[in-house]
Parts: sequence; structure tokens; C-alpha cells
Amino acid sequence: MNPALPVPSLKECYSRSERVVGRRILGDYILVPIVDRAADVDSIYDLNPAAAFIWEQLDGTRDGRAIVASMTGEFAVEPAQAASDYLEFVSTVLEIGAVCVGATAAAGRSPVRRP
Repeated sequence: MNPALPVPSLKECYSRSERVVGRRILGDYILVPIVDRAADVDSIYDLNPAAAFIWEQLDGTRDGRAIVASMTGEFAVEPAQAASDYLEFVSTVLEIGAVCVGATAAAGRSPVRRP
């Protein structure tokens, strides 16, 4: 892990970066960075169902504890495993710049979603 990045915490709220979009396509959920040129295939991330669930919850208003609690109901997983999965995913998306701490990235986002 990059030492300059924050250590993920269940107490923090994270928000999705406007530089990355998530889309469900034919049952798969992918993250695609928005760049000045066409997306590099190596930069497209295919998420499993738990990661896609977490991604959709990262809106800058819910902390990790709330998301983990939601995960235990959604996936019938023990709280400790849900917390571990959550922290691992947040660590990964922090490293690639797909999320930030707080509501910063979500603040300017329009409430209207385009297909």
C-alpha cells in the first residue's frame, strides 16, 4: 500500500470519484476510469457482487460501519468477514484513485443519472 494514502477505516465515509464510472453490463459490474483518451483495457475493473454493492454505497454519507451492517443482511455474511471485505475493497479503490475520504467527490454530482 502507498504510505501517502489514508488507511481505510470503518469510521470514515468515502465517496466515488467523478473520474471513475461504474456500470452494470449483462450481469457484470465494471469500473471504468474517465480519461482524456479512450479507456485502457488494463484500467477496467470487473467487480464481484460484494464489491459492486460496496461501490454503490460509497456516496460520502454512509460510514463503513453502516455499509458493513448492510452487507451482512444482503449477503448473509458474518460481520467480521464483511468488515474485512469492505476494508480490502476500499484500500484497493483508494490506491487507484476511484474514491476519496468524505463527500468531496459526490458533492458536485448531479442527482440525475444518465444511462
